Amino acid sequence: MEILNQFGVNPILLAAQVVNFVILLFILKRFLYKPLLKVLQERKQKIADSLKNAEKIEKRLQETNEELEKTLGKALKEGQKIIDESKKTGIQIMEDSKQTAAEIIENAYKQVAEAQKAEYTKLEQRVRENAGQIVAIALEKITGKILNKNQKDIIEKSMKNLS
Repeated sequence: MEILNQFGVNPILLAAQVVNFVILLFILKRFLYKPLLKVLQERKQKIADSLKNAEKIEKRLQETNEELEKTLGKALKEGQKIIDESKKTGIQIMEDSKQTAAEIIENAYKQVAEAQKAEYTKLEQRVRENAGQIVAIALEKITGKILNKNQKDIIEKSMKNLS
């Protein structure tokens, strides 16, 4: 113990300090270290849970993206299909319109032809009516005699009946 005294160490104080250190170590371990370890363990668990959730979210996001791509592909195909059908319908409508227009034009030609034929018939009838009068007048001029009403009627009827 003399060696300790030579260095200025008092054994009683050293023993008291060792006891104080053990008590302090026990207190720290009991009231500080264990709760601190518990908090660290809980935090470690929260971090692990967060990582698992992040992986789940990432996986779900990837699935959602794949589903979105499938849906977009499907929508594009459907859109193209609708466009193709619209084109076909448009072409069909144009062809129907052309056919209808051709029919309308053909009907108009027929009506014009019928109108011309009716006009020609009217004109021919007038010519026949007037031809009777012209013949009566010509006979009067040639013969120098005035024709009576009966004679004129006979000439006009004869001219009308000529085909």
